[in-house]
Formats: sequence, structure tokens, C-alpha cells
Amino acid sequence: MRRRARTLTVWLLAAAALAAGAPVQAGEGPSWVGLSLTEALLRLEAQGLPIVFTSQLVGPELMVATEPAASDPRQLLDELLAPHGLAVEPAVGGTLVVVRRAKAEPAPSILGTVRSQESGEPLAAVTIRLAGRGVEVASDAQGRFELAGLEPGIYRLEAELPQFLILEVPEVTVGPAGPARLALSLQPMPFVHEEIVVRPSQLPLLDAEPAAPLALSRSDIDALPHLAGDLFRALPILPGIAANDATAQFHVRGGRRDEVQILLDGQELYEAYHLPDFDRALSVVEPSGLASASLSTGVFPAVYGDRMSGVLDMTTSLPTGERRSFLSLALVSAAAGSGGSFDGDRGSWLLSARRGSVDLASRLLGDEDPGFWDLFAKLGYRPREGQDWRGHLLHAADSLDFRERVGDESKVFQTDYDNTYAWLTHQAVVRDRFLVATSGSWSALDRERLGAEDEEDQDFQVIDRRASEILGLTHSWSFEARAHHSLRWGLEARRYETEYDYTSELEPDLVLISELTEPRVGLTRFVGEVRGDHLGLHISDRFSPVSRLTLELGLRWDRHTLTAQSLLSPRASLAWRLSDSGVLRASWGHFHQSQRTYELLVEDGETRFFPAERSEHWLVGWEQLLGRRERAPLSVLRVEAYRREVRDPRPRYENLLEGVNLFPEAEPDRVRITPESSRAEGIELVLRGAAGSRTDWWLSYAWAKATDQIRGREVRRQVDQRHTVNLLLNTRLGERWSLSLAWRYHSGWPTTPVSLERREDEEGEVGLVPVLGPLYSERLPSYHRLDLRASRDWQLRASKLVFFVDLQNVYNHRNQAGVDLAVDEDAGVLRAEEETWPGLFPSLGIRWEW
Repeated sequence: MRRRARTLTVWLLAAAALAAGAPVQAGEGPSWVGLSLTEALLRLEAQGLPIVFTSQLVGPELMVATEPAASDPRQLLDELLAPHGLAVEPAVGGTLVVVRRAKAEPAPSILGTVRSQESGEPLAAVTIRLAGRGVEVASDAQGRFELAGLEPGIYRLEAELPQFLILEVPEVTVGPAGPARLALSLQPMPFVHEEIVVRPSQLPLLDAEPAAPLALSRSDIDALPHLAGDLFRALPILPGIAANDATAQFHVRGGRRDEVQILLDGQELYEAYHLPDFDRALSVVEPSGLASASLSTGVFPAVYGDRMSGVLDMTTSLPTGERRSFLSLALVSAAAGSGGSFDGDRGSWLLSARRGSVDLASRLLGDEDPGFWDLFAKLGYRPREGQDWRGHLLHAADSLDFRERVGDESKVFQTDYDNTYAWLTHQAVVRDRFLVATSGSWSALDRERLGAEDEEDQDFQVIDRRASEILGLTHSWSFEARAHHSLRWGLEARRYETEYDYTSELEPDLVLISELTEPRVGLTRFVGEVRGDHLGLHISDRFSPVSRLTLELGLRWDRHTLTAQSLLSPRASLAWRLSDSGVLRASWGHFHQSQRTYELLVEDGETRFFPAERSEHWLVGWEQLLGRRERAPLSVLRVEAYRREVRDPRPRYENLLEGVNLFPEAEPDRVRITPESSRAEGIELVLRGAAGSRTDWWLSYAWAKATDQIRGREVRRQVDQRHTVNLLLNTRLGERWSLSLAWRYHSGWPTTPVSLERREDEEGEVGLVPVLGPLYSERLPSYHRLDLRASRDWQLRASKLVFFVDLQNVYNHRNQAGVDLAVDEDAGVLRAEEETWPGLFPSLGIRWEW
């Protein structure tokens, strides 16, 4: 009965084909998609294939889902059966019997992909070889490769492509149960970047040159011992960067800390730090959401303006695919976040929140108990190809409420800080060659400080309230004229408004006097509102007149209404690739920095704004690749020499003797410094390499000199860090453990001697008076410490767990931070109590990702 029905079906199909005017042939005629597998097999049988099958194997629910590619009927049969786990076996007389396909044992092999570490794009034609085995293959257009026919064992693998460093994978374990899977990334050869890249995984538009192998990847940064995983606190390992133990804010090549521009997704963060009462101990940027960052310490492009030492430009991630979340807990803070995509990856979102309390770090910051929290949100959407909208929100808050009473003496410190940034950006690609970017922003900075102290050695009361609002608009065009030639121009406009309400009563018993400093002018009351506008225009032309030479010429024009100034800032840079492994770099430029409305130092008695400062930078450097292999014992050398002159520095206020103060304006060592000019110069050397297959090392040395010209004398600046040595070792202990050591050394920072002298006061009485000696003429003892971080990760079924232990100052060296002075009038002596930075300081944390 079944045979008769099947024969009738075959005749009907044949008749239908004849009626259509064309014979039924494999790969031609009606589509196979939508047929049941039974119908498809009957069609092949009608074409002459002797097929035998049963309804138990080929049930009515089995359908043909994709159009077969084969044209030969026999091959087409295999293609139809394979998706359902079926195959055919030949029987007597050539009959093909449909059977269940036997499960093949997976053959030992190595499957993998290879991408560029700089752009993330797949790399084709990469030679993948098994070292010492004479076996090699090339990756395809999608970066895929397979090394098949292997025996179980441990192999050493190499990946090589011209213009990239050779990658060595020392241990690839191939088991008998299936293929070993690898995801490789190749580091491009060095060229012209003047940046330390935190994770070189993004290729900026119109920038085809690869990043230097001295770049610090995310894994490098994560491995560094540093408090709270804060990127800012990891940067002092780099040459030219200086910071004390308490702060996350840093100096660049002898400049003030406020000379560094901080950017997050293109938005400047005017107040980028938590815990401002404790010398800005942490940044407001939660590190988990960062995708990349670059730090420019020399002549930076004309698109950056109004700061004159350096630029830290950070970019947050743009999630794709399924939602990913994290939860972290450490001694300093707890954080949580999540991100994902929607509408077929056209939209994306990112959200993170962090809450911290520093009572646990009282050894670092004192007995006070400040708290902080921040929130970051990002929403992106691409309505169509070539257009991108992104909205951002960052809010950070800090608070401190400290009260202490001992006998008749009391202290009261209450502070609140709230900073909010909201910005919207739009990018569009026009005719493949133009990139147009526009951003609008609103920022609010609010702070309130209340302090009172009536201890025996000083008496002060401070009420400091200020509120700032900043509106910003930026617009830029980038044009790729042709290969290796790009133009960029644009504008930025900002309006700053700040309200001040400041009251103080400062009556210190101890007043320090110096011939090169000026006494602070007391200010008991200041109330006012200040507004200033800033308009900036910039243009840059980047081109290669010959294949190995790249030039960038830039010009900025800035207008500041607060001081009625119009400023021009020309800049020029060149990079000359003398060989495939060496680059000569030279740069020059002018930079200006205005005093913004929120930067008026009313706490120090200043009620007027000073003209913009002007600096001139020179830089020359050489970068040489010493080994083509990524894990060469000595892989790269970099030497740079720089000089920076500041022609019109504005007066600044510094505490000469103590490192950290809640209310620095109330301290007796607070002085006014008014240099006529300033200079910073130095030479920096960086070496990087590998010690074996599991250990990487980084060594830097810097000689630097930072001085002021004050009343005809050359005087050291407070951060004149003459000699600096940093050594970093990172080793992998097995597949899951890693251990990092960071040793830091630098010359002691300058300090000012103090002595007692008998002087006559205004009433004619003679008494002992502390007098400052030559400004910054002495140095604190040399600074050194060893930090350690050990981490372990667990790869769970659908999540990952990471645990770390961080030990700062492992051998408990008490580095001197300053001195606390007191006059003992009865004994007629000046008592100096040495203040030190914390000794051994442990922290730990755990992070869960899913």
C-alpha cells in the first residue's frame, strides 16, 4: 500500500513538472524551502535516486529550512539530511538507506580568530604556525583559522603579519575531546601617537596610524596596585606624572594640578574628583564603564583648549548584544552596573552607580568620616546607518559631618558637594568623507563648606557657599580629503555663571613670613555673581607629504569675555618613521589657560580675575622597537626630551609644610607665590619587555626640573621631582592567578626651612617669631614604596568572579609628607612634628560579572 501511494506521488510530481514545461533537476526549478523532508526525498527519488526511508526516521514534522547549494542529486541528498542528524548508507543493489548519522568524535585541532588589537577588526593572511612542527596556515578574510590533524598535547603557537608584532602563545593545550579555541589579537607596529592608551581597541576616525606598543592595556591597568581600581590613581606609574599618596589628582611635567583637562565622552569634567576636603582622593569616574582612555602629556592637538599641561580623554563603553551586569564590593566603595542593547543593536544603554565611605580608610585620610556616591547613565541610538545619538548623565555627591569636643576645645566641619553633568551628542557621516559632530551640555557645580575650630594654636570660622552653572555647545567637522590627509575644524562656546557667598574669621596665632612670598590678604565677606563667556575656534590639517612622514598643523583662537582677551595658539607636530621599527617625533605649540568664574580664590582674599596664562612647549622624542616579537626580553625603548615655559603665570597659593588640610586657607603655612615666569624641562626614558612566557616588566626613569623665576631668583616649584624611577612587574601564576609588583622612587619634594627669630611687633614688644627660610631650598627625604596586587578569577557557567588583594607600601616605609609646627614660648624653641604618609595599607575587593 505504501509502495503504491509513493509510486502515484512520483507520477503526479512528474506530470506537474512536464506541465510546467521544464524537467525537474537538482538545483533548478521550484524552491526546496518549505517542503517537508518526505516531499523532498520523493522529489529526489523521482529524479532517479533509489532512496529507502521509514516514517519513524523521516517524520512529517521535519522540514527543509534553507535552500541547498548543491546541484548534484547525491550531494543534494546529503545536504538535505544533515540538518536533521540523518545520513544514508549504501545497501544491496545500490539502494540508499536513510539512517541516523553516527556522532563523530571531535578531532583534536586548534580553532581561532585573529584581530587587530588597535581597531578590533579581523585580520586576513596572518600566518599561524606551530613552532618547531613545520605546520602553518593562514587566516581567512574573517580572521578565522584552523590547525587540524593534531595529536593531543601542548603546542607553542606563533602569529605573524607584516606591520604587526609577532605574537607568541607559549602553551596551547589540545585535548582528545575536541578543538582548542583561541582569540588572538596582534599589536600594530609603533608610529606617531603621543598618548598612553589604556585599552588600544578603538581606531579613531581619520586616524590610520597604530598605537605604540608602550600603550597600557586594560589588563595592564587592572593589574596595577592602585586604590579602588581608580584609573587616576594608577597614572603616577607613568613618567612625567606626579601625585602624593592621598590624592587622585595629578601633576603633569611640573605643572599645577588644575592645568589638566579631564574629558569623559567628549564632555569636560570641571570638578572630576570625590572627597575634595581630603585632597581629592578619588575620581568621579567609575572605572568599570571605561572602554578606553588616552593621556596626552606634551603638545596636544588644537581641538583641545583652555588648559595647558595635559589632557586625559576617556570614553565609556557602548554595549552590544545581550545585557551584561556587574556587582563589586571593596573596602572603599560598592558599585553596581548593567548595560545592553535593544532594537537589533541599534540602541544601547549603560547604567552604573557607586556608593562609598572612607571611614575604613581613616589611616589614609584621618578620623573624619566622609561619604560619596555617583551615578552614570548613557543611552545611544542609531536611527539609520551613519547617524548616532547619545545622551549622558553624570551626578556625583560628597558629604562630611564631623564634630569633636575635648574640654573647652571644639571642631566642627560640615561640607556638601554636588556636581551634575548632562550632555547630548549627535554624529553623522556625510558622503563617506565628512564626519559632523555636535554636542550640547549643561553642568551644575554646588559646594558648601562650614568650618569652625578654636583650638589653642588657631581660631577660625569659615562659611563658603558657591553655585556654578555652565552651558556648552561644540560643533566640529572632520574631512578625509584623501588617503593620509585629513582636515578637522570646529567651534566651542561656553557660558560660565557663578554665585559666591563667603564669610571667614581667621585669627591664627602662628604667622609665617618669607622674603619670596606674600602674606595672604584677609577677607571677611564676599558676596557676588560672576559671568563669563568663552568662544573657541580650531582647525587642524594632518597630512603625509611622503610615505614615512606625517605632519599636523593646527591653530586655535579663543575669546574670553571675563578678561576681554583674544588669544591665538599655533601648534605643529611631525612624526618621521625612519624605519619600520623606529619613529622620530617633534612638536611645538602655544597654549593658554584662562581663570574661569568658579576658580576665583575668594578663600585666599582674591576678588579679581587674572589674565589668561600663556605657555610654550617643545618636545622631541625617539621610539624604537627592539624586538619584533610581542614577548621579546627587551621589546621597546622610548626617549623624550621636553621644555615648557610659562610667560604669564598667575599668582598661586600653597601650603608649604603640610600635605593635606580640610581648610587650607586657615593654616599658617598658606602663602601667596607670584612668579614672573615658570619653566619645566626634563628627559624621560621608558623600557618594556618580558621575562619568560608569563612575566611582563616596565621600567621608566625621568630627570625633571620645575622652577619659578621670583624677583630675579630661580626657585624650585613644590613638585620639582628631580629623579623618578618606576618599576612594574606583572606575572601570571597559572591560568587564573596574577601577581603584580610596583616599586616607586623619586627625589624628595622641596620644602621650606623654618626658624625662630626675635622680632619686635607693632606694639614694640619683642617676641619669638617663626620665619621661613629660602623658599623651597631644602628637600624632604627621598620617597620610595613597594605595592603589590594579587588577583584570582573564576569562570563560572554564565558569569565571572574576580577577587583581589592590594597591599600599598608593603615594607611599611614611612614617607615624610610634611611637618606640623608649634612654638614653645616657655622653652624658646620651635617644635616640628613630622607628618608621614600611611605605611602598610591593605585593601581587598570582589567583583561578579554576569
